[in-house]
Amino acid sequence: MSPPPVKSIKSDTSAAANNARTPAVPVHALGISQIISYGFLFYAFAQLKMPLAEQLSIAPSHVLTGLTISLLINGLLAPLVGYWFDRYGALRVLALGLVIGACSLLMLILVTSFPGFIMVMIILGCGFAMCNYEAAFSAAVQMHETASRRNISIITFYGGVASSIAWLMIAPLMYQFGFAITMIVLAAILFGMALWAAYIGWNIQRLHADLLADQVANQAVNEDAVSADKPFEAFRWSELTRTEKIALVTLALASAFEYLSFGAVALLLIQWYQELFGHAGMAVLLASIYGPFQVVGRVLEMRYGARFDARYTAIIAFIMVPSSLLLIQYPSLIMIAIGMALFGMGHGVLTVSFGYITNMYFRAAVYGRAKGWISTPRALGMAIGPSVAGILYGYGGGETFLTAMVFVTILAAVIFAVILTQPPRDGF
Repeated sequence: MSPPPVKSIKSDTSAAANNARTPAVPVHALGISQIISYGFLFYAFAQLKMPLAEQLSIAPSHVLTGLTISLLINGLLAPLVGYWFDRYGALRVLALGLVIGACSLLMLILVTSFPGFIMVMIILGCGFAMCNYEAAFSAAVQMHETASRRNISIITFYGGVASSIAWLMIAPLMYQFGFAITMIVLAAILFGMALWAAYIGWNIQRLHADLLADQVANQAVNEDAVSADKPFEAFRWSELTRTEKIALVTLALASAFEYLSFGAVALLLIQWYQELFGHAGMAVLLASIYGPFQVVGRVLEMRYGARFDARYTAIIAFIMVPSSLLLIQYPSLIMIAIGMALFGMGHGVLTVSFGYITNMYFRAAVYGRAKGWISTPRALGMAIGPSVAGILYGYGGGETFLTAMVFVTILAAVIFAVILTQPPRDGF
């Protein structure tokens, strides 16, 4: 009888050292990056549209047209940016996106014509595509796939207050210092976060290189398997399984209609409440309710969601959103508060769900590209949302607009339900 194999003390020591040096996912900083990117590059235009319209001598609706173009660029670039996430690392791409976003805000100070404004918004869209939730989610999945649901929940916990923080921060800045200084402050914050992302991304790359060198030196892995010249995993439609194809299409279409509704409603909430109650301050406060309740939804998802299939919690969230749009049509502060709470919790859970459910069907090596393809129709839906809102609101008023958005979100829910027929990957 042969003696049992002797375990290498050197291998154990090396493995322990490698585990100790594996970088932790900076989920809190990634979450703050989403407050900044969504708050300053999207939600801010609810308050910036009037000063920009005055500066350019155009109608406020034309400013929303510029935002629509920015979001279209964001959507069209999503597959390419997803490729960059997988190829170069999501944190480094996120850092570049924040820099581009900061530069675009500074350029808004100098723009004097509508064509120039459109060019700046195209640049802003390029930056936004590189520093939105897809970048943060990809970084979390790349760094620790098995904990992706929890980490995505924490990231969206911060993003849930992006609108509230942006609106409550921009209003006093605009009042005290004016448009130009406000843009400089926002750009400076974006630059600061970009420096952090670049630094962390560089450190992670260096740590991974050191770990790889140690593994090769200790023969822990085959040297050919860690060759720097090895191409990363392919991601082609022809090579996807039937389940992966159905998941990709279902998530893309459902998120497209859901975010069309969200993009339309989010930017007109302040206008709707101002018309209902005739008070600008109250309108901002009522619109800001949904931000904290997005956080509530994400806390509930993070605390209790792991006990349930993420697809079923998404269905519950899909029910909340159209219900909320019905409630906020009543000129009652209590009904509106309840409606905004449901609106926030529903969107809060759905943001986590779309991020995590993608990982249920697509592994970390191709996650960035899968999210890129899913994000294109989603971003296009969000892009046309403000224009659709302007048309419906102008044609039939707020009630007609909100009722139409109820049907859009119901359609999104019906499409999403198809994914319940497809089994996820093993382990999910």
